[in-house]
Amino acid sequence: MQSDTDDIEGQSAPKGGQKVRLKTLADLDRRTTAARVVFELRDSLAADLGGKANLSVMKLELIDGVACLGAMLKDAAANYLEGKPIDIKEFMALTNAQRRLLADLG
Repeated sequence: MQSDTDDIEGQSAPKGGQKVRLKTLADLDRRTTAARVVFELRDSLAADLGGKANLSVMKLELIDGVACLGAMLKDAAANYLEGKPIDIKEFMALTNAQRRLLADLG
């Protein structure tokens, strides 16, 4: 069995006994454009599905994933439209991941 300090996908654990601090969407500064895009999409999706109070934790988690992917896709699309190079394979992978999560949401 792997220990918590083993490398995970090429990233090493903190050195010197440092603790890993996991961030959540709640930790984000809502003034950034990226955060605003994520929260607006998240709130719109939740409203479309009957409101946060009526959704399961599972659906709320899927919505967070969809919203984050949506922000990443919007950023890549804006870069492309400005004439900047984008990784089309990454763009398509993000698109497919978002589509699958949206299908899971119904």
